[in-house]
Amino acid sequence: MLRFIIISFAALLSAACSNLNFSSNIDKKNFDEYFKPSQVTVYEKSQLQDLDYKFIAAVDGSSCQQEENDRPADIKEARTNARIKAAEMKANGIVFQSCLTFERDASCVSNIICYGRAFDVILSDGE
Repeated sequence: MLRFIIISFAALLSAACSNLNFSSNIDKKNFDEYFKPSQVTVYEKSQLQDLDYKFIAAVDGSSCQQEENDRPADIKEARTNARIKAAEMKANGIVFQSCLTFERDASCVSNIICYGRAFDVILSDGE
């Protein structure tokens, strides 16, 4: 009798799992967006002297603390946002010129904006 109950339960359990649908929040768009900043290398101005490159555009990125209880504005976030903008312009390099901290205003408790120049750096196969 116990054997019959175990076999019946196993059959019922396997039948219940046959209609299982798997869904994930991982899709190509999310994956590409997450890794977009890593497509853009940060260079120092002096490093470009030895490279073949083409200027694409000036870019900026900001970090704004909107409410008192939000995270403070962060220079890393501002630089990352500038790299994302550069990647969207098909740039693979960026040189940051400056990052400025702005005083409290109507929209931000604290605010940092980083300015840079986006480049298409021609890399050899070995790099």
